[in-house]
Amino acid sequence: MPQPPDIFVGISVFARFMYDWGWIPLPFVLFFAWRALWLYYVELRYIARADWITLELKIPHTVESTPKAMEQIFAGLHGMKTRANLKEHYLEGKHQLHISMEIVGTGGTIHFFIRTPRQFQRLIESQIYAQYKDAEITEVEDYTAMMPPGIPNEEYEAWGTELIFTKDDAYPIRTYRFFEEPSSEKKFVDPLAALMELLGELGEGEHIWVQYLMKPTGDEWQRKGQYLIDRLIGKRSAKTSSGTNIPEEIFQFFSDMFTTLFLGQEPAGVGSEVKKEKEGPETLMQHLPPGMKDTVAALEESISKHGFEAGIRILYIAKTESFQSASIAAVMGAFKLFSTYNLNGFKPNNAVTPSIDYVFKKTREYLRKKKLYQHARTRYFVRNKIIFNTEELATIYHVPSIVMEVPLLPKITAKKAEPPAGLPII
Repeated sequence: MPQPPDIFVGISVFARFMYDWGWIPLPFVLFFAWRALWLYYVELRYIARADWITLELKIPHTVESTPKAMEQIFAGLHGMKTRANLKEHYLEGKHQLHISMEIVGTGGTIHFFIRTPRQFQRLIESQIYAQYKDAEITEVEDYTAMMPPGIPNEEYEAWGTELIFTKDDAYPIRTYRFFEEPSSEKKFVDPLAALMELLGELGEGEHIWVQYLMKPTGDEWQRKGQYLIDRLIGKRSAKTSSGTNIPEEIFQFFSDMFTTLFLGQEPAGVGSEVKKEKEGPETLMQHLPPGMKDTVAALEESISKHGFEAGIRILYIAKTESFQSASIAAVMGAFKLFSTYNLNGFKPNNAVTPSIDYVFKKTREYLRKKKLYQHARTRYFVRNKIIFNTEELATIYHVPSIVMEVPLLPKITAKKAEPPAGLPII
């Protein structure tokens, strides 16, 4: 009688094994699922209980500082980083809260807002006043509360997206240093010029909200960036363990076990002789082309600064009769200025962008617009996070410089001063 092929015998044995013992991982799976749901609940509760305020930043009539001043502000804001013990984390949901630095265009006027928990207010104000001594920071009503809660509707149309990187977080975008012109009289071309021009040209009933949500992060992204650099320069001591993928390792483990136990074969790579590497230079840096060397230098500069876990959310809202699709292209074009092919750039996150090709197109687009609008009102942190360093943040969010005229940006026309010393008190 012919014997069944080994593959069918192996499958039969594996199926029997799973029937008898496959339930063992179930409690662990259920535990981790419950843990994730519980943390999601308590962290949302912790965010809701925070005292959120909106601060408006008004600037002097002339600003001589470049984004370098804002970079110092973001470096100081890295001090927001907090830690929680196990009790606080699992019972109270305590975790690192975020802030939202926002540029808002409403009917042609431009505003700079900061949405933050009150516990960070003093830190934010002290860092801004240290760089912009004549700035004015006031607590105002949240501008999103002035809009109807159910947009899009018959009166208003909306479109929005969240931006993500085109490459790994360690690759930098074009920062304000790329916009400097030493030979020019103005010496600096403001990277926000295109965005400011767009916001200043909005008509009545048109709104554009640009929200930069951020919270300080640790040095894990810097270690990954260093591993990326080591691989680019061909460093022999670069360990593949730094770039391991846990799900892939688990799959490979069970695949090797199945191959060994049920097919009687050795996993790929097992039993083969390990060849000794030939002695050579520690890195191949000297053999890299000039363009690659520039990329490595940019990566090293990028990971040398403090990092923020962040996201960019953009929302365009207008009355139905005033809605212009050209404004969508214009705001996306304003962010294309920060992209380079050899480093990093921005692209829309297709998972949230209201652009559907097939299957219930109108309904799904409407639901995505509604969700984006609600997330913008609540400053819900993005799911697809990216890492900015302080220089990158200063590039995409800063007070326009003196070389850039922004006529519809609210300015301070009078300076506040301290009373003279020795003034009698009545």
